[in-house]
Amino acid sequence: MVNKIQNVNTTYAERLYTPGLISYDSTAEEIRFGKILKLVGKNNKILDIGCYDGSLGKRLIDNNNEVYGIEVNKESAELAHKRGLKVRIQDVTEVFDFGNDFFDVIVAAEIIEHILDTDSFMGEIKRVLKPGGRLVLTTPNVASFGRRLLLLFGENPHMEASLGFPPEAKAGHIRYFTKGLLARYLEHKKFKIIEFTSDVVNFNSSGSLMSASLANLFPTLGRTLIFLAENQKNT
Repeated sequence: MVNKIQNVNTTYAERLYTPGLISYDSTAEEIRFGKILKLVGKNNKILDIGCYDGSLGKRLIDNNNEVYGIEVNKESAELAHKRGLKVRIQDVTEVFDFGNDFFDVIVAAEIIEHILDTDSFMGEIKRVLKPGGRLVLTTPNVASFGRRLLLLFGENPHMEASLGFPPEAKAGHIRYFTKGLLARYLEHKKFKIIEFTSDVVNFNSSGSLMSASLANLFPTLGRTLIFLAENQKNT
């Protein structure tokens, strides 16, 4: 049964991440990318898990980093390769095609919410990340202000009943995190939390009304949970 579920999720991911179906052309995404770039820094060997078309990876390269990528969709992987990423075409839930202690930094941006077996996923991250290496992990905040408002009025806070329903919310999310849950999970996996932040606080379901300043002041209400954590592999 697990293999069957995994195959369904892999096929869905291949369709979902076809080039052009996801847009990063928004103020919120620009802010999220900016936060990731700041946390990653420069002069690192980086793995971008689920690198899509290389939109984020290209910016990491421009910031003087060497960037590898994992991507399940072949067309998206080709675009990422053209943007300078060293891409491996594979499902992010498989064993990573890299040696132990290979990377200085791993970026897992908007990935963990799609993962059924998060323990194996985090195990692979720890394996290929150097001791003391850094993980930048971002995921939607199920307790964001915008989602709280929707729940207050009895509306669905962008959660899915299946891989295809409801159509306006479908993103393949099967895990949902609050700041506290994700922090405890990272610590459980022997990561030391270095920094926690967010991108924007949304005031409506479409995200057209937002505030980056409030997200800096009250990150637990922000749209996205953004963690920087250190790999405590040898502790």
